[in-house]
Amino acid sequence: MQKECHKNCKCTIRPSKKREAVCTGRDLHYIPQFPDKIISVIMSGTNLTYIDKNGFQNLIYIRLKELTLDNNLITFIHEHAFVNLKFLDSLRIFQETNLDVNVIKASVGKMKTRNLRSLYFQNNNWLFLPVDMFSSFSYSEIRTVRIKDILRSLKNLDLSYNSFVCTCDQLWFTEWIKTNKVKLLSYPSFYKCRSPPALDGTLFQKYVNSSKDCPPWNPIYTTVIILLLSATVLAVIFAIIMKCQTNIKNYLYLWRINHNRRKGYLPLQDADDFEYHAFVVYCDADRLWVHQKFLKKLEQDEGMKLCIHHRDFEIGESITANINNYLEKSWKVVVILSNDFAKSEWCQWEVDVVQERRRRHGRDVFLLIMLKNIDSKHMTNQLRALLDSASSLKYPVGVGEELFWTAAVETLRKPLGHPPTALL
Repeated sequence: MQKECHKNCKCTIRPSKKREAVCTGRDLHYIPQFPDKIISVIMSGTNLTYIDKNGFQNLIYIRLKELTLDNNLITFIHEHAFVNLKFLDSLRIFQETNLDVNVIKASVGKMKTRNLRSLYFQNNNWLFLPVDMFSSFSYSEIRTVRIKDILRSLKNLDLSYNSFVCTCDQLWFTEWIKTNKVKLLSYPSFYKCRSPPALDGTLFQKYVNSSKDCPPWNPIYTTVIILLLSATVLAVIFAIIMKCQTNIKNYLYLWRINHNRRKGYLPLQDADDFEYHAFVVYCDADRLWVHQKFLKKLEQDEGMKLCIHHRDFEIGESITANINNYLEKSWKVVVILSNDFAKSEWCQWEVDVVQERRRRHGRDVFLLIMLKNIDSKHMTNQLRALLDSASSLKYPVGVGEELFWTAAVETLRKPLGHPPTALL
């Protein structure tokens, strides 16, 4: 069925005349359908304000060659609005004073047409042209056509009657004119400066010829900018590392363990020679965490057997004798460190006792867990020597907890005598 012309439009489709549709009237706020033979559409003085991605949907069914948007109230055009107008060879945008030049740059730069010959952007009250106004035509890539093909086919460009801001930032435009074969219509007569006030009414070309004193870009500026950006990036990376260092160390730890496994390190089964997998040294103030979390995870979930003095020491034996006896029955030693641990003289004595185990079997015999940070005033020489002699895991709350448990289990299962892998 032949589509009829909209009531606000006058359609001319006689063979002897140009087949065009002219639409006017502020009560028209969209682009209507047109008869199939129409090849030119003029939207002038309408209430068209917003053209979304499908705003030209009614034009894709005709072989539209010319589109004119004149003195409407347009404030926005979607960047993909022109994409399907594949036969367009002329685009005119006149007196659209509410339409920002960057909106035009984005939408025209996405056009999928090889036929475009002329662009007319007259009297749109543009004060400046973005430096990359035309560079996007050369480098932007779409699915089927490179935009540089549009620039190659473009013959005419009209930017007359716009009021330019004549500053050194606009001198790129004249270089673009010199290096491209596009004909700039009405240049230089109707390309005038509007500001600064001293140049109001001056021809843009005259300003260009008198602006030899515009300072060139200093390469030092580029170097300074690069250095500042690099410093900012490094500062951000450093801040992330400091904030997440526990998790990062745990990741490195697991990576080293897996790496050593792939290289053929086979676990030694000497843990079976001991009654207990590990002897646990901790402060009474941390007993709740040890019994409810540590024992539950390692004994119930992982099947290990740990020696805990509150549960396993023999009644009637002295504490010293119990420690010596059960240390001999344990394959490894776990030390739960905290501020309360550091303040306890008894815990400090236990550290001296278990240090002998490290001297005989190496650093792999220890699993040091920093349950809570130790204040500097409570950090003794014995504790500092212990931390320097073996790797430690810091217990995190939240995201890194699963990594902590994985690292703790791997440390306790690691055979003695292997090269150290923990980096914590």
